[in-house]
Amino acid sequence: MKIKTHWVIQFEYVSRIDGEVVDRSPEGHLITILTGFAQGLPLGLEAALVGKEPGVYHWVVPPEQAYGHYDPPGRVVVERRQLPEEPRLGGAFSAKGEDGHTLLYRVVAVEGDVVTLDANHRWAGQTLEYDVTIHGVRPAERDEVAHGHVHGEGGVIHEL
Repeated sequence: MKIKTHWVIQFEYVSRIDGEVVDRSPEGHLITILTGFAQGLPLGLEAALVGKEPGVYHWVVPPEQAYGHYDPPGRVVVERRQLPEEPRLGGAFSAKGEDGHTLLYRVVAVEGDVVTLDANHRWAGQTLEYDVTIHGVRPAERDEVAHGHVHGEGGVIHEL
């Protein structure tokens, strides 16, 4: 069966940037998604899955289809005292952007009283390579599509 929008897929993956592994599915656990609702999955990867059937694939996903291009204004330097708590490298803070939307900033440098924060995704501007093994596919149930997530194994189990 070939994957379509609003289908449930079980797969595992390894992603690389310039040949270096940067992410992978947890060992021994399949990722289960509902296409069309796969939050956190790059759009280019989800689009590559559509039309495929169980098997092994390799895809290259450019920045505009992954985590976007790097946006220099998303990197800001602030004084340590401006932050609500002590910063730690790799930590996160949220703040309102100029447009009023909440941005999540990563702490990328702490140098004395100066802290560098970055609202860009850590892989923004990067081309990602994915090795994907699709193990199972099935059409989604009507209530899964209505709820926007997979039910049962690998998904949400609603209590009665």
